[in-house]
Amino acid sequence: MKSSSVSAEPPTQAPQFTIRLSSTRRGARLARRLAGQQLAAWGIPYDSEAAQAVALVTAELASNAVAHGCVPGRDFRLTLILLPGRDAVRV
Repeated sequence: MKSSSVSAEPPTQAPQFTIRLSSTRRGARLARRLAGQQLAAWGIPYDSEAAQAVALVTAELASNAVAHGCVPGRDFRLTLILLPGRDAVRV
């Protein structure tokens, strides 16, 4: 009688990028540029529709963080998570 085996490999963790940025317009611009660079490092070209969409969402969220969450001395955090099985990026 054959027994079925279950893979004991641990689940792989999704690639992730996190950085703290200053709550300034410069920090918001840097968030957008770093998002594009990280996607390129993950193999998503700068000029692709996906990279442009992530850059736009990142810019909007970073701008909102700067405009509405501005507390002296408080930074904001940019986190990108590549969800490979779903062909998606979480910002």
